Amino acid sequence: MSPRTEFVLSSLLAAALLSIAVVVLMDADRRAPGVAEFAAALRFAPAALLAVGLGAWFATRWHARAHRAGRHWKTGGMTLRLLLVVLLLFPLSLAVWAVTATAIDQVAASRPGGFGEALAWLPVVVFYGSLVAVLFGAAPLFAIEYFACRRYLRRQAALSTDPA
Repeated sequence: MSPRTEFVLSSLLAAALLSIAVVVLMDADRRAPGVAEFAAALRFAPAALLAVGLGAWFATRWHARAHRAGRHWKTGGMTLRLLLVVLLLFPLSLAVWAVTATAIDQVAASRPGGFGEALAWLPVVVFYGSLVAVLFGAAPLFAIEYFACRRYLRRQAALSTDPA
């Protein structure tokens, strides 16, 4: 597997684990949260995975362009760049996911709500969803992605035929 593919997949795995950890911590005050509460809390996970996947891909492209120009990145710098790209992409991916989920609801529901009424709430959902992502997701994502960036940069520096 190429270093870029491994980095994108490890970033997606980190985002998925972080989403689950945030949901578990949100429901920590309950004795036994139900499946419905857990599923409802994970409704924004696809938007986070989309933002992290695209952000990791853009960050590797950015690194390749900088590497060709002769600039060498450090792990913390690459992690900050990745986090910046992910946080810039998150509102867009959240809006795309909210519109997609609303469209699926319009098709699948027996009595769907008004599509225009749901879209009227889109700016509020995007604003507060992005705020929650910045407040609760930035520091843990930085800590997790630091190790993924370090592995990626090490694999890029010493290309070999070794699979791991």
